Amino acid sequence: MSHKDHVIESYSICFVVTSDSVYSGLKDDDIKSIANTISSFCKGALLSSYMIAPNDIKEIQRKVLESITKCDVVIVTGGTGISYRDVSVEAVKEIALRELPGFGELFRSLSYREVGITAYLSRATAYIVKNSIIFIVPGNPNAVRLALNEIICLLAPHAVYELKKHR
Repeated sequence: MSHKDHVIESYSICFVVTSDSVYSGLKDDDIKSIANTISSFCKGALLSSYMIAPNDIKEIQRKVLESITKCDVVIVTGGTGISYRDVSVEAVKEIALRELPGFGELFRSLSYREVGITAYLSRATAYIVKNSIIFIVPGNPNAVRLALNEIICLLAPHAVYELKKHR
């Protein structure tokens, strides 16, 4: 059995949607249907929590820290752009143990095929916070689906195994 064959059968996922307009009820939440059908994207994944946060560093941190008490994987959507209100990356970076830069690199490369050069304005990345993996992806539903289908669902079973094996 090779190293990458060490996987877990099931794991929990939490979503933290960061959006001022969704938080205040001014815009529909386009990510909820993806979260509610997470098991159709990721074999063995179970949705444990779904929260919405404004674009506020302390509030995002609070929701991520709450999420890691119940989830192996946390997907933060939104706040990865270059505008002043895009603060998800900064929020998680402050509480992280390690960064996983390869996730963002691959995500941007895959996104480039779909949306062109603007993919490289995304600051999508991943971190380890305590014993959970936090993936930060753009809030666009197509971007969330891409991240799930092409990276997160393939990577999570082994990554969660690695994080749990020495607990």
